[in-house]
Amino acid sequence: MKKTILTMLSTALFAGCMAGSIAVAAAGDAQLVSIETAKMEQVQPRVWLPGNVVSRMNAPISAEQTGQLLWIVDIGSEVQQGDVIARIDNRNLKLLMAQQQAQSKQSQANVEYLSKQKQRLLTLSETNNTAVSELERTEKDLLVAENEVIAKQMQVQQTQLAIEKTEIKAPFSGFISERFAHVGELISIGRPMVVLVDPNDLDITVAAPIAIAPFLQSGAKVAVKWQDQLIELPIRTWSRSGEQSSRTFSVRLAATNLALLSGTAVSVSLPKQNPAEALLVPRDALLLRQRDTFVLTVDEDLVVKKVNVSVGQGQGHWVSVSGAINAGDSVVVRGGERLQDGQSVRIDQQVIALAKLN
Repeated sequence: MKKTILTMLSTALFAGCMAGSIAVAAAGDAQLVSIETAKMEQVQPRVWLPGNVVSRMNAPISAEQTGQLLWIVDIGSEVQQGDVIARIDNRNLKLLMAQQQAQSKQSQANVEYLSKQKQRLLTLSETNNTAVSELERTEKDLLVAENEVIAKQMQVQQTQLAIEKTEIKAPFSGFISERFAHVGELISIGRPMVVLVDPNDLDITVAAPIAIAPFLQSGAKVAVKWQDQLIELPIRTWSRSGEQSSRTFSVRLAATNLALLSGTAVSVSLPKQNPAEALLVPRDALLLRQRDTFVLTVDEDLVVKKVNVSVGQGQGHWVSVSGAINAGDSVVVRGGERLQDGQSVRIDQQVIALAKLN
């Protein structure tokens, strides 16, 4: 009898140990995953359009005087506002100014002589020892001489200005992006010398369909991407008239100090409809297959369920979806690549702790 009882106890103990081992093994086989919660938010449908980085300060600098080019700055050089970027031979202008200064001194000497002559005639007229007509003629000659001095001085100032313009200076700070002249060439007035570009004061221009114009807001931030970069920039302004041939209008985003060269191609996301309520899940939750797109939800028993969804508009790291999924459902964002429908999972406790802190 005792032997039978011992046999039954041993069997029960063995069965309990086996059950515990199976439970531990099952828990160990559960896939470790990270989850996030689906949410409802306002989403505005958008359209991705090509754009270009341009400088707001991009100007060809032209010559204002004629002469032989003595020196010009090289392509790629950085210049500050007021720096000399080219010099034109000004020797003929300096000679002209010296001649005009001499003529001005002659006219000034004439003024001084006539002023003294007028004073002598005035003294004589007080004693009626001179004709009134003589005094009037002297006063007239003095006035003409004074105006001649003013005209000569203005000619000197004009020549001085022309000499200053033989040194072509940068109207703003930037870099030389192009050069059209070489040392030794005879330069004429109005000829472009260089192109000066400010690489920091940038815009992004987009040729957008006229239909989206009602949905733009000044200062609203929109997504911009190039290569592996994705940032948000504000809408600075846009044209209030469109091109009839293309049915597009120009939109400009403020991109000041953006680390890109002028001329870089980017893609810009602009709103095309009014905002609407939508269900959002993280982009990492989407599993793309050849025939369908789905997410994996996790229920209270830590069992995953495959839910097919249709993908809508993106909003940063989130994307709108439609399907058998509700706000508040937990979706797998990492570790779900090989999960099967109905498989048990373990949740990354570090992710849960971070979610509670947030």
